[in-house]
Amino acid sequence: MNQKSNYKIVTLKDLWDIFAQRLWIMILAAGICCGGLFAIDRLTFVPQYASTATLYILRQTDSATASDASSDFSLALKVVNDCTYLLKSHTVLDEVISELSLDMEYEDLYDCISTSNPEDTRILEVTVKADSPKMAKAIVDRICTIGAARIEDAMGFQQVNVYELGTTDPEPCNRVRMLTFAFAGVAAAVVTYVIFLIIFLLDDRIKTDEDVERYLGLSILGNIPNADSKKSGKYGYYKAYTAPKKKAPKQEAEEDK
Repeated sequence: MNQKSNYKIVTLKDLWDIFAQRLWIMILAAGICCGGLFAIDRLTFVPQYASTATLYILRQTDSATASDASSDFSLALKVVNDCTYLLKSHTVLDEVISELSLDMEYEDLYDCISTSNPEDTRILEVTVKADSPKMAKAIVDRICTIGAARIEDAMGFQQVNVYELGTTDPEPCNRVRMLTFAFAGVAAAVVTYVIFLIIFLLDDRIKTDEDVERYLGLSILGNIPNADSKKSGKYGYYKAYTAPKKKAPKQEAEEDK
């Protein structure tokens, strides 16, 4: 006689059965997740607009030699971090706040600014986020203009140029893409499937003939129909006996007439 298996065997058929039987629950979970996130996003969404300006660090003069150009480029890469720091300094941002009459403190404006330096270039991109496209452009333009002048004063010679003023984008920069909601829905469906799979793995009850043969190593000789079921079961042929309702004495007397 075969020995009882100490672990549950999962076949591809089992995985497919779990998927097919619980598909509607997975779709429901995905829909609830997508709908909930979408509703939360729309109810709490505060649009932010971004504007980006470009600074060119350390302009090379026409009389520069090849050696000077190489030195100029190396120096530019080193001073990019210095320029980034000076652009966000109190001297620059406090002047921007004063000129534009902004209703914010230094720390608030500082948090709205981000910078990036494309690899192996002398370009510094400055991005500002604000409540409107017009305000974002105005702030980034003043930061770059004032900042370039202050950097030149600090460095002692001209080396920063405003290559491109701020752009204007009418679309909010912080809007959640629909693809994000789709990914969230798929994730919810996968998590739901995994939960049902874990429940299946933890369920050690014997339910079918196949389970008896698979886990107990026994052969099925026959099946006993479930006579208590109102409908014929998988192997049943009988229905439960229902006694006829007892008639009232008055009703019996009327029938005898």
